[in-house]
Amino acid sequence: MYGNAPKDLGLIDLSPTEMMFWLYCPIKTPGHWAETVPENLKQFEPLVEAVFNDISSDSVLRWRDSYVYLTAKRIFASPGAPGNRLGWHADGFGTNDLNYIWYDANPTIFWVPQKPVSLSKDHTVSMTEMAWWASRPPGFQRRYTNKHLLRLDSSVIHAVEPDVKTGMRTFVKVSVSEKPYALEGNSVNHKLGLNWTYAPRAVERNCPIKGTAA
Repeated sequence: MYGNAPKDLGLIDLSPTEMMFWLYCPIKTPGHWAETVPENLKQFEPLVEAVFNDISSDSVLRWRDSYVYLTAKRIFASPGAPGNRLGWHADGFGTNDLNYIWYDANPTIFWVPQKPVSLSKDHTVSMTEMAWWASRPPGFQRRYTNKHLLRLDSSVIHAVEPDVKTGMRTFVKVSVSEKPYALEGNSVNHKLGLNWTYAPRAVERNCPIKGTAA
């Protein structure tokens, strides 16, 4: 069932200033407890620590046995160029992945109906269904306060705000998965030295769980 609300883990007051674009950079591999974070991303370690604490409250072994990825974008946003791909979707669709997001401007929109709905298991069909549900009255659209860390499982339907306020926007995502995210163009953590085979990116919205780990 889809349309559940994210879990609000509260304020984490960071104030990044450097423009950057890191996409699904691996910072931890299964079988390890500690992260290996590139220097430019260490400013986001308070977010990673909060994710660890949240997961550990359920199962500390899930943290040990998972890959952890860090996405960090600080770019200039404007109407028509909000910084993330437009459209309703669910991160980790069809998986048990967890994604934690944080932003400092232009809040993400969440579709939270009174009762969750069922969707097709097909990625493309499901996004058409999400758009249809989200367009039906009443809106059930919800926004959360800037600089709050939000936990999303694969049932949380959301979209980037298309009518953004022009200016700098920081968006950070910590992704926790049992699978390698190995798509061409994803950021490489040279400190980890992973020997992965990267799969080509597609024109349509990409599921990040592709490619293989050696």
